[in-house]
Amino acid sequence: MKLGRNIWFAVALLILIGSFFMPNAVAGVTDARRIDNLIVINAQSITYEAAPELSIHERLEIAANPNTEMLTLKTGQMMSVEFARDKALREIARFFRGDMFDFIYEKCIVEEGIALFIIDTTDPSISLIVWKFILSDSVGNEVTVTIDDDTGIILNLLYKKGNRSSNVAVTADTGKSGSLDDTLNAAALRLSEMMAMYYSMQIILGDYEFSPGGNFAYYRADITGIVSVIPMYGVVRANGFSMNERAD
Repeated sequence: MKLGRNIWFAVALLILIGSFFMPNAVAGVTDARRIDNLIVINAQSITYEAAPELSIHERLEIAANPNTEMLTLKTGQMMSVEFARDKALREIARFFRGDMFDFIYEKCIVEEGIALFIIDTTDPSISLIVWKFILSDSVGNEVTVTIDDDTGIILNLLYKKGNRSSNVAVTADTGKSGSLDDTLNAAALRLSEMMAMYYSMQIILGDYEFSPGGNFAYYRADITGIVSVIPMYGVVRANGFSMNERAD
């Protein structure tokens, strides 16, 4: 009888141990199979301890890195969708300074908003949670903005000028030789200045390369703060621009 009780006790203990560890093991296998797909998960279940240690430069690098996988989240870890939307609007207001580019953020419509978990496929220990919003204003300007869930700063921005807008993003007289290159150059310079002001830094290098047809220009602007130099990339077009978009 005593031996029988010991056997049943051992079986019960094994079942208890299995019920504790098996769900985690199964979940790990399931997650590994799904890593290549876009799925919806809960941010609260993500281990995200490295985020506060990342610098602005590192966050920008991850956001622009093409070697990443993105998973759709139900919400962010630090922000709700409502808070993130309001934060994105405040950051857009800080970024845009009028003149060549404008966006009527006070009366804009949020077309789409989503939280994303970004993983570097070359180093899975590097990850980031971001919010991506598509917004349009009353005159047709459109902004796609990505902000960091932890800090709220803008990491990517795509701006398209609306046809009904009172100003023109890049006003070029194509009848004069070199005028389009000149205006694209001026737009890239102004954009670099706006980025430096937004990140509270200074420009130390601006490099521009025009497309063969002269319809757009790639740019790189090195902006520097107290401890680091951040290379920013993008494309300037006749109807808008992109910020922190890798052209290579």
